[in-house]
Amino acid sequence: MQFTEEGKYGDLFAPVFAPQYLPAASGNHDERQALERVRDYIRSRDLVFAERVLHAFHTSLKVSDISPLVVLAGISGTGKSELPRHYADGLGLHFLLVAVQPRWDSPQDLLGFYNYLEKRYKATELARALVQFELFNQAIWALPEDAEIDDCSDRMLLVLLDEMNLARTEYYFSEFLSKLETRRMGDEANGQDRARAEIELDLGSLLNGRKSLRLYPGRNVLFVGTMNEDESTQALSDKVIDRASVLRFWRPKKTNPDIAQTQQRAPINGLTFEKWKSWWRPITDLEAHAFDVDTWIEQLNDALTRIGRPFAFRVDRAIRSYVANYPRWVTNWHKCAMADQIEQRIFPKLRGVETDLAQNALQDIGKVIDQLQDDALSAAYQASWGNQPTFLFRGVVRDS
Repeated sequence: MQFTEEGKYGDLFAPVFAPQYLPAASGNHDERQALERVRDYIRSRDLVFAERVLHAFHTSLKVSDISPLVVLAGISGTGKSELPRHYADGLGLHFLLVAVQPRWDSPQDLLGFYNYLEKRYKATELARALVQFELFNQAIWALPEDAEIDDCSDRMLLVLLDEMNLARTEYYFSEFLSKLETRRMGDEANGQDRARAEIELDLGSLLNGRKSLRLYPGRNVLFVGTMNEDESTQALSDKVIDRASVLRFWRPKKTNPDIAQTQQRAPINGLTFEKWKSWWRPITDLEAHAFDVDTWIEQLNDALTRIGRPFAFRVDRAIRSYVANYPRWVTNWHKCAMADQIEQRIFPKLRGVETDLAQNALQDIGKVIDQLQDDALSAAYQASWGNQPTFLFRGVVRDS
């Protein structure tokens, strides 16, 4: 497939996924049925993740308009890479693994570059996948008459940036992350609003007055990163943390002896983008719990302000969106969701805080956690700062 006579841009249009891969879902499965199907599929693969972890991961992906990156952090061997891979298989999403390399230092490492010596664009798999999942611009690309794009824009793609902090995330992903965040600042149906979030590829000198090729990273593409925490990796900056949902993995169970080891196949029917969108809830949809959420957020931010680490509108909005989108069939769903958000968004801000100087503020945060009646979170929180000089959160052990 050639974009010009010399195949100057043809590498961008080599398909990553065949169009028949995971056909569109034919049933009317609701969100609960879909997640139960994912849970059963993961268990059939001899893997165990607590339902609480599965719900947190799923909800974090649903709020990607505000927090466009989900980070799975922890020590090596905790199943951080297995959860997104099997979640995608079980739910029927296309899945793309991007192995981050220590030498990465620019957006070109993610999307490719124009080679001026060879006079052609050297595309990465991610760039080619974004071409296939492009929601708006395929119709305006000046392709030859005999060229066709294997269009997957009605489907869902989950991209896993594996070991994302082997390189400094700010060098290769910061610009991309800003584009993802910009999506919510306008109407994507409006071309001018959408253009602010589009990624313009460097295609060298354009031939015959062609326009540059622009990619819009729509919400049919989800981004997850795994992050090992050891001496060989880089810490995430506040910019990345504020725009991410951070789930920390600790002391996993490798297998479940109570579950039969029969291997189920991934569903033959996949998930459409339309079905995924039908699961979204607006921030205002907190039912009778808006007052509780307002109070908890205010109490948490007051405590953080006293130690010089307050959060602003972005994090406030992200917390509310997460709570609104949490599975409603879970008992005390609003408390579970708020506990998750303290773990994902508040604890990362406390890292390195001197506990003797921040004792009163830390105690006030503990009082909010007590209201949520989450014994596992309370124990993990106390272990993170009790009898320690600085705050260090290692994760919560979830059994259910």
